[in-house]
Parts: sequence; C-alpha cells; structure tokens
Amino acid sequence: MNIKEFSPRVVTFKLAAALEQYELDLRALTEGWLDADAFRRLQQEFGAMRVLGAALPRLSVSWVAVMVSRNRLLRSLCGRSGSVLAALQEHLAAVEGLRARCLRMMGAQTPALA
Repeated sequence: MNIKEFSPRVVTFKLAAALEQYELDLRALTEGWLDADAFRRLQQEFGAMRVLGAALPRLSVSWVAVMVSRNRLLRSLCGRSGSVLAALQEHLAAVEGLRARCLRMMGAQTPALA
C-alpha cells in the first residue's frame, strides 16, 4: 500500500476501520484459546496500522499510547510483567481512544451541510 496516494482523510478512515477490525480480532482471540493463526493475523493487522499511523502525525500521541500498551500486553502474555487482564484492558482502551480520535478528526473535516 502506497500511503502517499491517499489524502489524510482517507488514511484516517482506513486507520479507524483497521483499529475496529483489530479490536474485534483481539477480543475474539482473548475469549477463546490462543490461536497461532489469529495471533499472526493480529500481527499483520498491527503492521498495516503502523504504516497508517505513521502517516498521521496529528494522532501520534494516541498512536504511541497504542504501541506502548501493546508492548505491555505482549510482555504480560510472556509472563514477564503484570496482569494480563490489566494489560489487555489498557491496550483496548488505547485502541478505542485512537479510533475515537480518528472519528472526531474525520468529523472535524466534514463540510457543514447547508
């Protein structure tokens, strides 16, 4: 995907949609057995979101919160630190917060209807 071909509005929409799918897949993975294919899919989704997030500097603080919370989640899953449930809740909150910022940013760019 060549991100430079898209306007910031389109990239913001794509990121919001990717965050929604990522959250759904993450919740599905945590509700059942840890599935290697599902985990690999989450890794791929996160890689695609990383490209989109890098193209939107106005969302960098929220994007960093997602990356940090994901790192904490992965570390807790490996048994290296803290509660997995707390790390998962923190990560989901960061993902939801970034998606909300994307939606607000898109709404702010919408022209007013006459």
